[in-house]
Amino acid sequence: MKFRKFSLALLFFIINFIVLFTFLAPQKYELKVGQRAQEDIKATKDIENKIETQKLIDKAVQQVQPVYKNNLTVQAEIKSDIEKFFSDINYINNSVINNGENGEPLDSKQKLESIQKKYPTISNKSIELALNMYKARLEKLKNYIFEIINQIMSTGITKEEVDYQKKNVSEFFEEIKTFNQNEKLLSIEIIDNYIRPNKFLDLEKTQEKTEQAKESVEKVVIPKGENIISKGEVITEEKLEILQSIGLVQKKGKEDFFVIIGLILIILILEALGALYINVFDKKILKDEKKLLLIILIISITMLISISLSKISLYIIPVAGASMLISILLNTNIAIISNLIISIMLYIATGDINILLISLVSGTFGAFANLEIAQRRNVIITGFKIGLLNLLIVMAMGFITTTNLKEPFINSLLSLLSGIISSIFVVGSLPLWEHYFDILTSLKLLELSSANNEILKRMLIETPGTYHHSIIVGNLAERACDKIGANSLFARVASYYHDMGKLSKPYFFKENQITTDNPHDKMSPIVSTKVIKEHVSYGVELAQKHKLPKEIINIIREHHGTTSVAYFYYKAKEMGMDVKEEDFRYKGPEPQSKEAAVIMMADSVEAAIRSIKEPSKEKIEDMIGKIVKGKLNDGQFDKSNLTLKELDLIKEAFIEVIMGMFHQRIEYPQEGGN
Repeated sequence: MKFRKFSLALLFFIINFIVLFTFLAPQKYELKVGQRAQEDIKATKDIENKIETQKLIDKAVQQVQPVYKNNLTVQAEIKSDIEKFFSDINYINNSVINNGENGEPLDSKQKLESIQKKYPTISNKSIELALNMYKARLEKLKNYIFEIINQIMSTGITKEEVDYQKKNVSEFFEEIKTFNQNEKLLSIEIIDNYIRPNKFLDLEKTQEKTEQAKESVEKVVIPKGENIISKGEVITEEKLEILQSIGLVQKKGKEDFFVIIGLILIILILEALGALYINVFDKKILKDEKKLLLIILIISITMLISISLSKISLYIIPVAGASMLISILLNTNIAIISNLIISIMLYIATGDINILLISLVSGTFGAFANLEIAQRRNVIITGFKIGLLNLLIVMAMGFITTTNLKEPFINSLLSLLSGIISSIFVVGSLPLWEHYFDILTSLKLLELSSANNEILKRMLIETPGTYHHSIIVGNLAERACDKIGANSLFARVASYYHDMGKLSKPYFFKENQITTDNPHDKMSPIVSTKVIKEHVSYGVELAQKHKLPKEIINIIREHHGTTSVAYFYYKAKEMGMDVKEEDFRYKGPEPQSKEAAVIMMADSVEAAIRSIKEPSKEKIEDMIGKIVKGKLNDGQFDKSNLTLKELDLIKEAFIEVIMGMFHQRIEYPQEGGN
């Protein structure tokens, strides 16, 4: 069991992998740099031109301005150093030689030597000038120096800008008339001696800004379907690299490898999703390998047809046909998940968002097809509705995405064909699915209910009483199944055929006896019982010969269950025959479904009601109650899953139908009456 399920999963994987890979795998070319292209080579998908993209990235990086940060302590340190220089000048000027009790002022040479020791980088000329300046003049010069330092350092100086700023300092002092030339040179030398960088590169923020610039660059993309190389164009290294990156050159297999891995993952995910969905909504199908194979084949065939037709136009692919088929053959829930799987695979194959939208919407609409299809011609009508829906979707997307409506208009007309092609696909293939997978659809049931059916024609002519009986049983069963939520259409149609075995010996059954002559009066009860019971086995044989669905054959086999032919059993007892009751029972089996149990009761009720003289509602209710109770006590419903509540509903349904049959006509006054 598990091996068969694994085999089915593997079959689905292999078929759809081959279909998708065949569509997605690009054609290989033997190409060299300098060679002229023999044909147009188009992009099989949206492709990034990595070389052009990198050029834009490099350009963006070059335009990134470095980010700097100022070290505020540097300016304070420079001012402190300059302040110390002027303080030392003032201090030396006021210093004396410690010579006992009387101190003597330092001479010029001593002052110069003392300052030189502390500030060796400043020239003697500048030091001498500073030592000889009046204190007030020196203070004014210092303030000018500080002002210039503030102006320069406040904006920040990089290492590369130091020399430039020193030049600016010289030019600035040239403009000042307050100081003489020597004083200006002193100021310039002091500033040049102490000025240093206070603005440094912020590596972290510069790198962050660089990354932002890289990310802001839009990739250069060659759209799917656009020429990478035109016929006659000389192949450059750049173009060859693009072709190699997408696997169009035979020497490169990397792209194919990624396509294979991607497809494997996607198909496995879709398989798992489908299995999980079915397990939640319809576990019975997971146990039925034949129905699982049906789903796999419909999905795979739809993919094959769609991929083939996509070469003409993506908009005519009959994706909704699969969901319509699965809905009719199985149920709506399975159709919806199947459509989702097909839609995703088609999107992977085509990359067209319009196709994904059309597939999802029209396929979902098609999944509800079984709710409105009463005849095969209605499939065409449903297909036309799907086509109109596709047309509206394509037009709507055209309004949203473009102002040039010519192409959307053409595509919308093509999408109308999609619905019609889907319905043709369904109508043409539905009988094959029904036959080879033994599936009884509502359409098949409606065909079987036609009075033109060969067996029903025979019954009408050869067994008119049985035919009439079967029609009434069908009405009773249909109403009862409606009440309990069973398959009412199936119950009605199966009722038409449940007694078809009576075609073998029509006049051995009371309803077909035109005269009062009854052949059973001249027969042994044992022989009569054998003849009566044979109508079941002959009915099964005849049904198989006419290839009726197995579900209807089961109804023929089960509609009497293992009940006894009571009349002849008691007749044999009255005649003093030594008989066993089990010899007078049908072989069965007991009804295995609710529909079979309902038909069993309807069959007995219809026959019994005809025997009531002067029927009334009370008599009818009493008769129905006895029949149902008798079969319940006999264990005939043990395998049908019927509940006691449902039995009450079935009795109510029978009473409604039968009372309608016996409804008295209104008596109209006679003409001319008073």
